[in-house]
Amino acid sequence: MSKHAVLPILIALAAAACVTTTSQTPPTPKPAWTSIYTVPLDYMVSCLSQPAGEGFVVAQTPSPQPGVTAISYVPRSAPQAESRYLVSRVPDGTLQVSWQRLGSVGGLDWLDVQARERANRCGGTA
Repeated sequence: MSKHAVLPILIALAAAACVTTTSQTPPTPKPAWTSIYTVPLDYMVSCLSQPAGEGFVVAQTPSPQPGVTAISYVPRSAPQAESRYLVSRVPDGTLQVSWQRLGSVGGLDWLDVQARERANRCGGTA
């Protein structure tokens, strides 16, 4: 290769090396499901925060956004499969409950179904 061809490549590499990247927060995962309930907020949060048997760790966690209560739901056998309920009041006075999977483990349809059944029991629709 001639030096005329190498010079543009070196300039491009030098420019790419000088580019600064900003640390970006990862995008919020989309909910696996969302439902609306008509029970009081405190009741729903209390109910969803109850222990879920020996196989899970359930706890209120810091909320990702104001006005939302987050309740983590983590299988003891698969802590990388952390998931959470997000409970918020909507303008018409009802509650919106969303279920997010934070972990990157696939094949958790059973957990999504179990979480929805739990929320439906707490919301009085089961």
